Amino acid sequence: MIPPMLLKFLLPKVLDHLIMVFKLDKVLDYVEKPNELDDKVEDLEDRIIWLEQVAHEPRKFVNCETCKNKIKEK
Repeated sequence: MIPPMLLKFLLPKVLDHLIMVFKLDKVLDYVEKPNELDDKVEDLEDRIIWLEQVAHEPRKFVNCETCKNKIKEK
């Protein structure tokens, strides 16, 4: 077993080396910080909210008794 003092000294250095080798710092930046796709999604969500506010109510249709076609409700 590795002595705790040595582990306390070596573990941060090993982790820093692994982060550099596998470029995990870039991956963490991409995951944690806002990027261009986050901005696009936010813009689209705002646009959807606006469209829902300005949209009219859907028309109501009923089926005609004789011809079975959809017609506007009176």
